[in-house]
Amino acid sequence: MVRRIEDIDEENWSNKDGLIVRWWTLFSKDRTSSSGLTAGIAEIPIDAVAPERGHSHDQNEIYFILEGEGTLHTKTGTRHVIKGDAIFLPGGEEHHITNTGLEILKLLYVFDTDSFNDVEYVPPRT
Repeated sequence: MVRRIEDIDEENWSNKDGLIVRWWTLFSKDRTSSSGLTAGIAEIPIDAVAPERGHSHDQNEIYFILEGEGTLHTKTGTRHVIKGDAIFLPGGEEHHITNTGLEILKLLYVFDTDSFNDVEYVPPRT
């Protein structure tokens, strides 16, 4: 199966302050004849709204940085990430990534679940 990003509807998260992230889901059982993994491309613009805290979900997740640079925020601290970095995020771990560069931060994301609809984003726990 081959999909082109140009043929996929853009989705996004924003709040009253502006855009946080936009993404295109490439493979998800509810949209494609695939199972076992959900994958897509996400972009965080230069002027994106940075959340104060991250989110978590039960699924493991992988990020692969395709373009740009940013800061990964997890419970263990922060880490500068650049094009070519692969990141593993265990299920249940609070995380988010911010754009700290001069271009769009673009990444491939992969969840270990059949469908994007399986991923329930949980706000930070206090």
